[in-house]
Amino acid sequence: MSTFSTAITGLKAYQTDLGVIGNNIANTNTVGYKASRAQFSELLVQTLEGATPPTDTSGGVDPMQIGAGVIVGGILNIQTQGAIEPTGRSSDLAVQGEGFFVLSNGENQVYTRVGTFELDANGNLVDAGTGLKVQGIDGDISIPLGSNAAKGTEAVELAGNLNANDAAGETVDTSFFIIDSLGGKHQVNIAFTRETPASAGTWDYEVSGTNGASFTGAASGAITFASGGDIGTMTGPGSAGGLFTFNPGTAAASGQELSIDFSALTGFASLSNVSMKQQDGLPPGSLSSFNVASDGTVNGIYSNGLVTVIDTLKLASFSNPAGLLRLANGQFGETPNSGVAQFGAAGTGGRGTIVAGALEQSNVDLGTELVNLIIAQRGYEANAQVISVANQIQQTTLNLLR
Repeated sequence: MSTFSTAITGLKAYQTDLGVIGNNIANTNTVGYKASRAQFSELLVQTLEGATPPTDTSGGVDPMQIGAGVIVGGILNIQTQGAIEPTGRSSDLAVQGEGFFVLSNGENQVYTRVGTFELDANGNLVDAGTGLKVQGIDGDISIPLGSNAAKGTEAVELAGNLNANDAAGETVDTSFFIIDSLGGKHQVNIAFTRETPASAGTWDYEVSGTNGASFTGAASGAITFASGGDIGTMTGPGSAGGLFTFNPGTAAASGQELSIDFSALTGFASLSNVSMKQQDGLPPGSLSSFNVASDGTVNGIYSNGLVTVIDTLKLASFSNPAGLLRLANGQFGETPNSGVAQFGAAGTGGRGTIVAGALEQSNVDLGTELVNLIIAQRGYEANAQVISVANQIQQTTLNLLR
């Protein structure tokens, strides 16, 4: 009887469906898990009698057909966004959008939405479950905690007053420290001298170094104050956009260009007092932590306050993410039907943005899966009942022949 084979296809299909639903339920709390759904398809249909067209005396007759059962035509990957929940760990990352993190063992790459990352003993950012290295635009992302870095001074800002009542030839000196490219401190001196005649309101300035450090090229100029006490005109590298070239006088540290901003100086009739307001150099500090921005930029944070860009996370996108091959540990592999991986930074190409200190949760809707479970159970039981009934009918038929 075809009833047996038809019902058996139903048992097989619902058994597969129960496996898919059970796996979804089991992974309700699995970070980055993407649900699956069994897609049923009707098997070949047997045509018992074909259709006939209508005539002048009678209407048409529809075809007479009977199905041969059901198969699981496909198991779909549901790549919808899961909820993002904070964890408080700076190395935990989530993608808000359609991108995938890229992991590598040095030869092959896999893709994942599971952002449970950590630093290994060598400072590599790796997947906590497998040890695969997280990929950045420049390759493996390495964050060498404890390494040292300094920032050479690039800008100095002065503040204070040069006494409008000082006589011609009067000198006002100030000194401050700047930082070279290796974090060394160097004293810089600036001498302001009132020009003759004093009524012109002009002061010459000259910048110099100490202990072998020097300024090469132009290092002097003049400041003329207007009648209101503000700077009217300037000459030399201290004018707008001008740079001084500093040579630290050591073989290790390289020369550097810096700006010295005189614009906050005034020329009022009060005591002269010029000092450094601020400079942007930083002494040596150690890499103590890191963070990841929404665009995937990995920033190293040093104990001296220096923040440097270490790398940028590489994300992958696919024209058909549902066509990816499921692997273990929440990872996916590229297939001919997923399309070739397109790489780029977060915030580009529809890859989404990065949420640091958080993880994407499973996209399984437990309520929906429990309903599906009941439906699949009922479907399986109903097909089993069909077999039981068909068996009884067969026995009845056999009894008629005895």
